[in-house]
Amino acid sequence: MTRSFFSSTDLPARLLWIRRVLPIAVFFAVAVYETFSFFFLRTISDLFHILADLLIYGTVGPVTIGFTVNWIAQRIEEADRALVAKDQAEREHQRAVEAAREQERLLAAVCSNSADAILTLDNGGIIKTWNRGAEMIFGYTGDEIVGKHFRLIIPPDVDARGEVEWLSQQVKAKGFIRNYETQRVAKDGRRVIVDLTRTLLYNEQGEIIGSSAVLRDITERVRAEQAIQQLNLELEAKVAERTAQLAAATDELRRRNRELEKANQDLQKLDELKSEFVSMVSHELRAPLTNINGSIELLLSGDAPCYDRSHRDLLQIVGEQSSRLTRLVQGILNVSRIEAGQLILQPQAFNMVALIEKVIGVWESRGVANQFEHPTAQNLPSVWADRDRTEEVLFNLIDNAIKYSSEGAPIHIEAAADDKFITVSVSDRGVGIPSDEVDKIFDKFHRVARGDNTETYGHGLGLYICRRLVEAQGGQIGVDSVLGEGSTFRFALPLAGRSELEPIVSPRRQVGGRR
Repeated sequence: MTRSFFSSTDLPARLLWIRRVLPIAVFFAVAVYETFSFFFLRTISDLFHILADLLIYGTVGPVTIGFTVNWIAQRIEEADRALVAKDQAEREHQRAVEAAREQERLLAAVCSNSADAILTLDNGGIIKTWNRGAEMIFGYTGDEIVGKHFRLIIPPDVDARGEVEWLSQQVKAKGFIRNYETQRVAKDGRRVIVDLTRTLLYNEQGEIIGSSAVLRDITERVRAEQAIQQLNLELEAKVAERTAQLAAATDELRRRNRELEKANQDLQKLDELKSEFVSMVSHELRAPLTNINGSIELLLSGDAPCYDRSHRDLLQIVGEQSSRLTRLVQGILNVSRIEAGQLILQPQAFNMVALIEKVIGVWESRGVANQFEHPTAQNLPSVWADRDRTEEVLFNLIDNAIKYSSEGAPIHIEAAADDKFITVSVSDRGVGIPSDEVDKIFDKFHRVARGDNTETYGHGLGLYICRRLVEAQGGQIGVDSVLGEGSTFRFALPLAGRSELEPIVSPRRQVGGRR
Protein backbone atom coordinates (compact mmCIF):
# COMPACT_ATOMS: atom_id res chain seq x y z
CA MET A 1 0.00 0.00 0.00
CA THR A 2 2.84 2.39 0.97
CA ARG A 3 4.80 1.53 -2.18
CA SER A 4 1.71 2.06 -4.25
CA PHE A 5 1.19 5.38 -2.55
CA PHE A 6 4.75 6.63 -2.95
CA SER A 7 5.02 5.44 -6.54
CA SER A 8 1.78 6.99 -7.64
CA THR A 9 1.95 9.54 -10.39
CA ASP A 10 -1.23 11.38 -9.11
CA LEU A 11 0.85 14.10 -7.43
CA PRO A 12 -1.88 16.74 -6.76
CA ALA A 13 -4.04 14.18 -4.93
CA ARG A 14 -1.12 13.03 -2.82
CA LEU A 15 -0.18 16.59 -1.88
CA LEU A 16 -3.78 17.28 -0.77
CA TRP A 17 -3.69 14.14 1.33
CA ILE A 18 -0.40 15.16 2.98
CA ARG A 19 -1.74 18.65 3.67
CA ARG A 20 -4.65 17.14 5.57
CA VAL A 21 -2.89 14.32 7.34
CA LEU A 22 0.41 15.94 8.28
CA PRO A 23 -0.94 18.48 10.84
CA ILE A 24 -2.98 15.78 12.53
CA ALA A 25 0.04 13.51 12.61
CA VAL A 26 2.17 16.27 14.18
CA PHE A 27 -0.54 17.00 16.75
CA PHE A 28 -0.78 13.36 17.82
CA ALA A 29 3.00 13.09 17.96
CA VAL A 30 3.21 16.18 20.27
CA ALA A 31 0.36 14.86 22.36
CA VAL A 32 2.06 11.50 22.77
CA TYR A 33 5.32 13.19 23.75
CA GLU A 34 3.68 15.53 26.24
CA THR A 35 1.82 12.63 27.84
CA PHE A 36 4.99 10.65 28.07
CA SER A 37 6.80 13.69 29.48
CA PHE A 38 4.09 14.34 32.05
CA PHE A 39 4.13 10.86 33.48
CA PHE A 40 7.75 9.83 33.03
CA LEU A 41 9.92 12.96 32.78
CA ARG A 42 8.64 15.01 35.74
CA THR A 43 11.33 13.71 38.03
CA ILE A 44 14.25 14.73 35.83
CA SER A 45 15.82 18.12 36.00
CA ASP A 46 14.75 21.01 33.89
CA LEU A 47 17.99 20.82 31.97
CA PHE A 48 17.32 17.29 30.84
CA HIS A 49 13.72 18.21 30.19
CA ILE A 50 14.82 21.04 27.93
CA LEU A 51 17.29 18.78 26.16
CA ALA A 52 14.57 16.19 25.60
CA ASP A 53 12.26 18.85 24.15
CA LEU A 54 14.99 20.11 21.88
CA LEU A 55 15.71 16.56 20.76
CA ILE A 56 12.08 15.78 20.05
CA TYR A 57 10.98 19.08 18.57
CA GLY A 58 14.30 19.91 16.94
CA THR A 59 14.66 16.51 15.31
CA VAL A 60 11.30 14.98 14.58
CA GLY A 61 9.88 18.13 13.07
CA PRO A 62 12.70 18.90 10.65
CA VAL A 63 13.07 15.21 9.73
CA THR A 64 9.38 14.95 9.01
CA ILE A 65 9.39 18.18 7.02
CA GLY A 66 12.60 17.16 5.16
CA PHE A 67 11.20 13.78 4.33
CA THR A 68 7.99 15.33 3.13
CA VAL A 69 9.74 17.94 0.99
CA ASN A 70 12.14 15.35 -0.42
CA TRP A 71 9.27 13.06 -1.28
CA ILE A 72 7.43 15.91 -2.98
CA ALA A 73 10.57 16.79 -5.00
CA GLN A 74 10.98 13.17 -6.08
CA ARG A 75 7.37 12.99 -7.09
CA ILE A 76 7.73 16.18 -9.09
CA GLU A 77 10.84 14.81 -10.89
CA GLU A 78 9.06 11.57 -11.59
CA ALA A 79 6.10 13.49 -12.90
CA ASP A 80 8.36 15.54 -15.13
CA ARG A 81 10.06 12.43 -16.46
CA ALA A 82 6.72 10.78 -16.99
CA LEU A 83 5.51 13.81 -18.88
CA VAL A 84 8.66 13.81 -21.04
CA ALA A 85 8.35 10.09 -21.68
CA LYS A 86 4.69 10.48 -22.49
CA ASP A 87 5.48 13.31 -24.86
CA GLN A 88 8.19 11.27 -26.59
CA ALA A 89 5.86 8.29 -26.81
CA GLU A 90 3.20 10.48 -28.30
CA ARG A 91 5.68 11.87 -30.82
CA GLU A 92 6.92 8.36 -31.69
CA HIS A 93 3.36 7.23 -32.06
CA GLN A 94 2.63 10.19 -34.27
CA ARG A 95 5.68 9.45 -36.44
CA ALA A 96 4.65 5.79 -36.68
CA VAL A 97 1.16 6.84 -37.64
CA GLU A 98 2.54 9.23 -40.26
CA ALA A 99 4.91 6.52 -41.62
CA ALA A 100 2.05 4.06 -41.79
CA ARG A 101 -0.09 6.62 -43.56
CA GLU A 102 2.79 7.38 -45.95
CA GLN A 103 3.21 3.69 -46.69
CA GLU A 104 -0.52 3.43 -47.21
CA ARG A 105 -0.43 6.37 -49.59
CA LEU A 106 2.61 4.93 -51.40
CA LEU A 107 0.97 1.51 -51.63
CA ALA A 108 -2.22 3.12 -52.84
CA ALA A 109 -0.25 5.10 -55.44
CA VAL A 110 1.60 1.97 -56.56
CA CYS A 111 -1.61 0.00 -56.80
CA SER A 112 -3.53 2.73 -58.56
CA ASN A 113 -0.75 3.50 -61.07
CA SER A 114 0.62 -0.01 -61.57
CA ALA A 115 0.76 -1.28 -65.17
CA ASP A 116 -0.66 -4.56 -63.85
CA ALA A 117 -4.37 -4.82 -63.16
CA ILE A 118 -4.98 -4.72 -59.36
CA LEU A 119 -8.54 -5.07 -58.06
CA THR A 120 -10.30 -6.12 -54.89
CA LEU A 121 -13.41 -8.29 -54.61
CA ASP A 122 -15.85 -8.85 -51.80
CA ASN A 123 -16.92 -12.31 -50.70
CA GLY A 124 -19.59 -12.33 -53.41
CA GLY A 125 -17.15 -11.60 -56.22
CA ILE A 126 -18.24 -7.97 -56.64
CA ILE A 127 -15.47 -5.62 -57.79
CA LYS A 128 -14.72 -3.00 -55.08
CA THR A 129 -11.60 -1.29 -56.50
CA TRP A 130 -10.23 -0.97 -60.04
CA ASN A 131 -6.80 0.59 -60.72
CA ARG A 132 -5.33 2.38 -63.73
CA GLY A 133 -3.52 -0.79 -64.94
CA ALA A 134 -6.88 -2.59 -65.11
CA GLU A 135 -8.29 0.28 -67.17
CA MET A 136 -5.32 0.04 -69.59
CA ILE A 137 -5.57 -3.73 -69.98
CA PHE A 138 -9.34 -4.23 -70.13
CA GLY A 139 -10.61 -0.83 -71.29
CA TYR A 140 -13.20 -0.37 -68.52
CA THR A 141 -13.07 2.70 -66.31
CA GLY A 142 -13.59 2.40 -62.57
CA ASP A 143 -17.07 3.96 -62.79
CA GLU A 144 -18.05 1.40 -65.44
CA ILE A 145 -17.06 -1.72 -63.59
CA VAL A 146 -16.87 -1.09 -59.82
CA GLY A 147 -19.90 -2.72 -58.18
CA LYS A 148 -20.25 -5.37 -60.88
CA HIS A 149 -19.34 -9.07 -60.70
CA PHE A 150 -15.89 -9.95 -61.99
CA ARG A 151 -17.49 -12.49 -64.38
CA LEU A 152 -17.83 -9.47 -66.65
CA ILE A 153 -14.18 -9.91 -67.71
CA ILE A 154 -14.23 -13.73 -67.90
CA PRO A 155 -14.78 -15.26 -71.37
CA PRO A 156 -17.95 -17.37 -71.53
CA ASP A 157 -16.11 -20.54 -72.55
CA VAL A 158 -13.70 -20.14 -69.63
CA ASP A 159 -16.58 -19.51 -67.23
CA ALA A 160 -18.38 -22.56 -68.62
CA ARG A 161 -15.46 -24.76 -67.62
CA GLY A 162 -16.08 -23.83 -63.96
CA GLU A 163 -12.97 -21.73 -63.49
CA VAL A 164 -14.68 -19.24 -61.12
CA GLU A 165 -15.72 -21.98 -58.67
CA TRP A 166 -12.36 -23.73 -58.94
CA LEU A 167 -10.47 -20.51 -58.19
CA SER A 168 -12.68 -19.83 -55.15
CA GLN A 169 -12.00 -23.32 -53.79
CA GLN A 170 -8.25 -23.04 -54.32
CA VAL A 171 -8.02 -19.60 -52.71
CA LYS A 172 -10.09 -20.66 -49.68
CA ALA A 173 -8.03 -23.83 -49.25
CA LYS A 174 -4.60 -22.23 -49.58
CA GLY A 175 -5.28 -18.58 -48.86
CA PHE A 176 -3.84 -17.59 -52.24
CA ILE A 177 -3.17 -18.77 -55.76
CA ARG A 178 -0.10 -17.63 -57.69
CA ASN A 179 1.05 -17.54 -61.34
CA TYR A 180 -2.11 -19.06 -62.74
CA GLU A 181 -2.27 -18.55 -66.51
CA THR A 182 -5.75 -17.98 -67.90
CA GLN A 183 -7.69 -15.78 -70.27
CA ARG A 184 -9.82 -12.70 -69.72
CA VAL A 185 -11.86 -10.57 -72.13
CA ALA A 186 -11.51 -6.80 -72.62
CA LYS A 187 -14.26 -4.29 -73.22
CA ASP A 188 -13.72 -4.44 -77.00
CA GLY A 189 -14.00 -8.26 -77.00
CA ARG A 190 -10.26 -8.79 -77.29
CA ARG A 191 -8.90 -11.91 -75.56
CA VAL A 192 -6.16 -11.14 -73.03
CA ILE A 193 -3.85 -13.84 -71.68
CA VAL A 194 -3.04 -13.01 -68.03
CA ASP A 195 -0.89 -14.27 -65.18
CA LEU A 196 -3.27 -14.26 -62.16
CA THR A 197 -2.34 -13.95 -58.49
CA ARG A 198 -5.25 -13.92 -56.03
CA THR A 199 -5.06 -13.56 -52.22
CA LEU A 200 -7.65 -13.60 -49.40
CA LEU A 201 -8.18 -10.41 -47.34
CA TYR A 202 -8.91 -10.44 -43.56
CA ASN A 203 -10.16 -7.80 -41.11
CA GLU A 204 -8.79 -7.16 -37.60
CA GLN A 205 -10.95 -9.93 -36.16
CA GLY A 206 -9.46 -12.45 -38.65
CA GLU A 207 -12.61 -12.70 -40.70
CA ILE A 208 -12.46 -13.05 -44.50
CA ILE A 209 -13.74 -9.85 -46.06
CA GLY A 210 -12.88 -10.56 -49.69
CA SER A 211 -9.83 -11.05 -51.93
CA SER A 212 -7.37 -9.13 -54.05
CA ALA A 213 -6.41 -10.03 -57.59
CA VAL A 214 -3.35 -9.02 -59.61
CA LEU A 215 -3.51 -9.72 -63.35
CA ARG A 216 -0.45 -9.26 -65.57
CA ASP A 217 -0.92 -9.08 -69.32
CA ILE A 218 1.33 -11.77 -70.86
CA THR A 219 -0.38 -11.94 -74.24
CA GLU A 220 2.66 -10.81 -76.24
CA ARG A 221 5.00 -13.08 -74.32
CA VAL A 222 2.77 -16.12 -74.82
CA ARG A 223 2.35 -15.34 -78.50
CA ALA A 224 6.10 -14.96 -78.86
CA GLU A 225 6.62 -18.30 -77.10
CA GLN A 226 4.04 -19.91 -79.35
CA ALA A 227 5.76 -18.39 -82.40
CA ILE A 228 9.09 -19.76 -81.17
CA GLN A 229 7.55 -23.18 -80.59
CA GLN A 230 6.06 -23.12 -84.07
CA LEU A 231 9.40 -22.06 -85.50
CA ASN A 232 11.12 -24.87 -83.58
CA LEU A 233 8.61 -27.35 -84.96
CA GLU A 234 9.22 -26.08 -88.49
CA LEU A 235 12.99 -26.20 -87.96
CA GLU A 236 12.75 -29.73 -86.56
CA ALA A 237 10.68 -30.73 -89.59
CA LYS A 238 13.23 -29.15 -91.94
CA VAL A 239 16.10 -30.78 -90.04
CA ALA A 240 14.35 -34.14 -90.25
CA GLU A 241 13.71 -33.60 -93.96
CA ARG A 242 17.30 -32.52 -94.54
CA THR A 243 18.57 -35.45 -92.48
CA ALA A 244 16.50 -37.81 -94.61
CA GLN A 245 17.89 -36.18 -97.75
CA LEU A 246 21.44 -36.47 -96.43
CA ALA A 247 20.83 -40.08 -95.47
CA ALA A 248 19.53 -40.78 -98.96
CA ALA A 249 22.48 -38.91 -100.47
CA THR A 250 24.85 -40.86 -98.22
CA ASP A 251 23.30 -44.15 -99.30
CA GLU A 252 23.59 -43.06 -102.93
CA LEU A 253 27.21 -42.01 -102.38
CA ARG A 254 27.99 -45.33 -100.74
CA ARG A 255 26.36 -47.14 -103.64
CA ARG A 256 28.40 -45.14 -106.14
CA ASN A 257 31.56 -45.70 -104.10
CA ARG A 258 30.91 -49.42 -104.24
CA GLU A 259 30.40 -49.13 -107.99
CA LEU A 260 33.59 -47.09 -108.32
CA GLU A 261 35.51 -49.60 -106.18
CA LYS A 262 34.23 -52.41 -108.37
CA ALA A 263 35.06 -50.43 -111.51
CA ASN A 264 38.52 -49.68 -110.10
CA GLN A 265 39.06 -53.34 -109.35
CA ASP A 266 37.96 -54.16 -112.88
CA LEU A 267 40.34 -51.52 -114.25
CA GLN A 268 43.17 -52.91 -112.15
CA LYS A 269 42.45 -56.36 -113.51
CA LEU A 270 42.36 -54.97 -117.05
CA ASP A 271 45.62 -53.10 -116.39
CA GLU A 272 47.20 -56.30 -115.12
CA LEU A 273 45.90 -58.19 -118.15
CA LYS A 274 47.20 -55.41 -120.40
CA SER A 275 50.61 -55.48 -118.74
CA GLU A 276 50.75 -59.24 -118.98
CA PHE A 277 49.68 -59.10 -122.63
CA VAL A 278 52.21 -56.38 -123.48
CA SER A 279 54.96 -58.22 -121.64
CA MET A 280 54.09 -61.49 -123.35
CA VAL A 281 53.92 -59.90 -126.82
CA SER A 282 57.18 -58.01 -126.22
CA HIS A 283 58.92 -61.19 -125.15
CA GLU A 284 57.56 -62.98 -128.20
CA LEU A 285 58.68 -60.15 -130.48
CA ARG A 286 62.14 -59.79 -129.02
CA ALA A 287 63.32 -63.25 -130.04
CA PRO A 288 62.49 -62.93 -133.78
CA LEU A 289 63.77 -59.34 -133.82
CA THR A 290 67.07 -60.55 -132.40
CA ASN A 291 67.30 -63.13 -135.18
CA ILE A 292 66.39 -60.52 -137.82
CA ASN A 293 69.02 -58.08 -136.54
CA GLY A 294 71.65 -60.80 -136.45
CA SER A 295 70.83 -61.95 -139.99
CA ILE A 296 71.00 -58.40 -141.36
CA GLU A 297 74.36 -57.81 -139.67
CA LEU A 298 75.68 -60.99 -141.26
CA LEU A 299 74.36 -59.98 -144.65
CA LEU A 300 75.89 -56.51 -144.42
CA SER A 301 79.22 -57.90 -143.28
CA GLY A 302 79.51 -60.32 -146.28
CA ASP A 303 81.34 -59.63 -149.56
CA ALA A 304 79.24 -61.73 -151.95
CA PRO A 305 79.17 -60.36 -155.57
CA CYS A 306 75.35 -60.42 -155.56
CA TYR A 307 75.32 -57.55 -153.11
CA ASP A 308 75.33 -54.43 -155.19
CA ARG A 309 75.01 -50.96 -153.67
CA SER A 310 71.20 -50.80 -153.94
CA HIS A 311 70.84 -54.09 -152.12
CA ARG A 312 73.07 -52.88 -149.33
CA ASP A 313 71.04 -49.68 -149.00
CA LEU A 314 67.86 -51.71 -148.67
CA LEU A 315 69.44 -53.97 -146.07
CA GLN A 316 70.67 -50.88 -144.20
CA ILE A 317 67.13 -49.50 -144.09
CA VAL A 318 65.77 -52.86 -142.90
CA GLY A 319 68.43 -52.99 -140.19
CA GLU A 320 67.67 -49.45 -138.97
CA GLN A 321 63.93 -50.12 -138.80
CA SER A 322 64.52 -53.45 -137.08
CA SER A 323 66.75 -51.72 -134.48
CA ARG A 324 64.07 -49.09 -133.97
CA LEU A 325 61.45 -51.79 -133.43
CA THR A 326 63.81 -53.55 -131.01
CA ARG A 327 64.21 -50.37 -128.97
CA LEU A 328 60.42 -49.92 -128.90
CA VAL A 329 59.95 -53.48 -127.63
CA GLN A 330 62.66 -52.98 -125.00
CA GLY A 331 61.03 -49.71 -123.88
CA ILE A 332 57.63 -51.37 -123.56
CA LEU A 333 59.20 -54.18 -121.51
CA ASN A 334 60.85 -51.63 -119.22
CA VAL A 335 57.58 -49.75 -118.74
CA SER A 336 55.75 -53.00 -117.95
CA ARG A 337 58.37 -53.99 -115.38
CA ILE A 338 58.34 -50.55 -113.75
CA GLU A 339 54.54 -50.36 -113.48
CA ALA A 340 54.34 -53.95 -112.24
CA GLY A 341 56.99 -53.27 -109.60
CA GLN A 342 59.19 -56.01 -111.04
CA LEU A 343 62.14 -53.89 -112.10
CA ILE A 344 65.10 -54.88 -109.92
CA LEU A 345 67.92 -52.37 -109.55
CA GLN A 346 71.46 -53.29 -108.62
CA PRO A 347 72.98 -50.20 -106.95
CA GLN A 348 76.73 -49.80 -106.78
CA ALA A 349 79.29 -47.04 -106.40
CA PHE A 350 80.77 -45.84 -109.69
CA ASN A 351 82.36 -42.81 -111.34
CA MET A 352 79.67 -40.71 -113.06
CA VAL A 353 82.13 -38.78 -115.26
CA ALA A 354 83.57 -42.03 -116.61
CA LEU A 355 80.06 -43.26 -117.45
CA ILE A 356 79.31 -39.98 -119.27
CA GLU A 357 82.47 -40.28 -121.32
CA LYS A 358 81.56 -43.85 -122.24
CA VAL A 359 78.09 -42.90 -123.47
CA ILE A 360 79.46 -39.95 -125.43
CA GLY A 361 81.97 -42.32 -127.05
CA VAL A 362 79.16 -44.66 -128.16
CA TRP A 363 77.30 -41.78 -129.83
CA GLU A 364 80.43 -40.43 -131.47
CA SER A 365 81.18 -43.89 -132.87
CA ARG A 366 77.80 -43.83 -134.60
CA GLY A 367 78.89 -40.86 -136.63
CA VAL A 368 76.23 -38.37 -135.54
CA ALA A 369 76.65 -34.86 -136.89
CA ASN A 370 76.21 -33.11 -133.53
CA GLN A 371 79.25 -32.03 -131.56
CA PHE A 372 79.57 -33.15 -127.92
CA GLU A 373 81.00 -30.87 -125.26
CA HIS A 374 82.54 -33.15 -122.62
CA PRO A 375 82.14 -32.53 -118.83
CA THR A 376 84.80 -30.36 -117.23
CA ALA A 377 84.29 -31.63 -113.66
CA GLN A 378 87.06 -33.78 -112.20
CA ASN A 379 87.51 -35.83 -109.02
CA LEU A 380 83.78 -36.06 -108.24
CA PRO A 381 82.68 -38.46 -105.49
CA SER A 382 81.16 -41.76 -106.52
CA VAL A 383 77.46 -42.04 -107.13
CA TRP A 384 75.26 -44.78 -105.62
CA ALA A 385 72.96 -46.15 -108.34
CA ASP A 386 72.38 -48.93 -110.87
CA ARG A 387 75.09 -48.35 -113.48
CA ASP A 388 73.24 -49.97 -116.39
CA ARG A 389 69.97 -48.08 -115.67
CA THR A 390 71.84 -44.81 -115.21
CA GLU A 391 73.55 -45.41 -118.58
CA GLU A 392 70.11 -45.99 -120.10
CA VAL A 393 68.85 -42.68 -118.65
CA LEU A 394 71.88 -40.78 -119.95
CA PHE A 395 71.61 -42.48 -123.36
CA ASN A 396 67.92 -41.51 -123.67
CA LEU A 397 68.56 -37.87 -122.70
CA ILE A 398 71.34 -37.50 -125.27
CA ASP A 399 69.16 -39.21 -127.89
CA ASN A 400 66.37 -36.76 -127.07
CA ALA A 401 68.75 -33.79 -127.40
CA ILE A 402 69.94 -35.05 -130.82
CA LYS A 403 66.37 -35.50 -132.08
CA TYR A 404 65.33 -31.96 -131.20
CA SER A 405 68.55 -30.17 -132.27
CA SER A 406 69.54 -29.03 -135.70
CA GLU A 407 72.25 -31.00 -137.50
CA GLY A 408 75.71 -30.10 -136.20
CA ALA A 409 74.41 -28.19 -133.14
CA PRO A 410 76.53 -28.75 -130.01
CA ILE A 411 75.29 -30.82 -127.07
CA HIS A 412 76.84 -30.10 -123.68
CA ILE A 413 76.99 -32.69 -120.88
CA GLU A 414 78.11 -31.64 -117.38
CA ALA A 415 78.24 -33.13 -113.87
CA ALA A 416 78.38 -31.47 -110.45
CA ALA A 417 78.17 -32.65 -106.83
CA ASP A 418 76.82 -31.26 -103.55
CA ASP A 419 76.48 -32.77 -100.07
CA LYS A 420 73.89 -35.36 -101.06
CA PHE A 421 73.61 -35.72 -104.83
CA ILE A 422 75.50 -35.74 -108.09
CA THR A 423 73.62 -33.81 -110.77
CA VAL A 424 74.05 -34.54 -114.46
CA SER A 425 72.80 -32.02 -117.07
CA VAL A 426 72.32 -32.50 -120.82
CA SER A 427 71.89 -29.20 -122.71
CA ASP A 428 71.00 -28.62 -126.34
CA ARG A 429 70.35 -25.60 -128.53
CA GLY A 430 67.32 -27.08 -130.22
CA VAL A 431 63.73 -25.99 -130.66
CA GLY A 432 62.91 -25.91 -126.93
CA ILE A 433 59.68 -26.92 -125.20
CA PRO A 434 56.49 -24.80 -125.03
CA SER A 435 55.72 -23.63 -121.47
CA ASP A 436 52.34 -25.38 -121.46
CA GLU A 437 54.03 -28.73 -122.19
CA VAL A 438 56.88 -28.58 -119.68
CA ASP A 439 54.78 -30.24 -116.95
CA LYS A 440 53.77 -33.05 -119.33
CA ILE A 441 57.15 -33.78 -120.87
CA PHE A 442 57.84 -36.77 -118.58
CA ASP A 443 54.38 -38.33 -119.04
CA LYS A 444 54.00 -41.61 -120.86
CA PHE A 445 53.49 -41.36 -124.67
CA HIS A 446 53.81 -37.56 -124.61
CA ARG A 447 55.79 -36.11 -127.51
CA VAL A 448 56.70 -32.53 -128.44
CA ALA A 449 56.50 -31.52 -132.09
CA ARG A 450 59.64 -29.91 -133.47
CA GLY A 451 57.71 -27.26 -135.35
CA ASP A 452 60.09 -27.27 -138.34
CA ASN A 453 58.41 -30.06 -140.38
CA THR A 454 61.26 -32.44 -139.46
CA GLU A 455 60.07 -35.92 -138.59
CA THR A 456 61.32 -37.26 -135.25
CA TYR A 457 61.28 -40.93 -134.39
CA GLY A 458 60.15 -42.29 -131.01
CA HIS A 459 56.96 -43.18 -129.19
CA GLY A 460 57.07 -40.91 -126.12
CA LEU A 461 58.46 -43.53 -123.73
CA GLY A 462 62.07 -42.42 -123.34
CA LEU A 463 61.60 -39.49 -120.92
CA TYR A 464 58.91 -41.40 -119.03
CA ILE A 465 61.34 -44.31 -118.50
CA CYS A 466 64.06 -41.85 -117.44
CA ARG A 467 61.85 -40.30 -114.78
CA ARG A 468 60.75 -43.66 -113.37
CA LEU A 469 64.29 -45.04 -113.31
CA VAL A 470 65.71 -41.93 -111.60
CA GLU A 471 62.94 -41.76 -109.00
CA ALA A 472 63.22 -45.52 -108.33
CA GLN A 473 66.86 -44.90 -107.35
CA GLY A 474 66.01 -42.10 -104.91
CA GLY A 475 66.80 -39.28 -107.33
CA GLN A 476 65.04 -36.42 -109.09
CA ILE A 477 64.74 -35.28 -112.69
CA GLY A 478 63.60 -32.02 -114.31
CA VAL A 479 63.96 -29.71 -117.27
CA ASP A 480 64.55 -26.01 -117.97
CA SER A 481 63.63 -24.88 -121.45
CA VAL A 482 63.24 -21.69 -123.51
CA LEU A 483 61.21 -22.05 -126.67
CA GLY A 484 63.45 -21.54 -129.70
CA GLU A 485 66.68 -21.49 -127.66
CA GLY A 486 67.05 -25.02 -126.31
CA SER A 487 66.55 -27.19 -123.25
CA THR A 488 68.56 -28.50 -120.32
CA PHE A 489 67.58 -31.82 -118.74
CA ARG A 490 68.99 -32.55 -115.26
CA PHE A 491 68.83 -35.62 -113.08
CA ALA A 492 70.30 -36.08 -109.61
CA LEU A 493 71.33 -39.36 -107.94
CA PRO A 494 72.51 -39.91 -104.35
CA LEU A 495 76.19 -40.07 -103.46
CA ALA A 496 77.83 -43.35 -102.52
CA GLY A 497 78.06 -44.21 -98.84
CA ARG A 498 74.83 -46.07 -98.32
CA SER A 499 75.12 -49.07 -96.05
CA GLU A 500 72.39 -50.99 -97.90
CA LEU A 501 73.77 -53.31 -100.55
CA GLU A 502 70.48 -55.04 -101.29
CA PRO A 503 68.86 -54.70 -104.70
CA ILE A 504 66.27 -51.92 -104.98
CA VAL A 505 62.89 -52.91 -106.40
CA SER A 506 61.06 -50.09 -108.13
CA PRO A 507 57.69 -49.24 -106.48
CA ARG A 508 54.50 -50.06 -108.32
CA ARG A 509 52.55 -46.95 -109.36
CA GLN A 510 49.43 -46.26 -111.33
CA VAL A 511 49.87 -45.62 -115.00
CA GLY A 512 50.33 -41.98 -116.07
CA GLY A 513 50.75 -38.78 -114.07
CA ARG A 514 53.76 -37.16 -112.38
CA ARG A 515 54.74 -37.03 -108.76
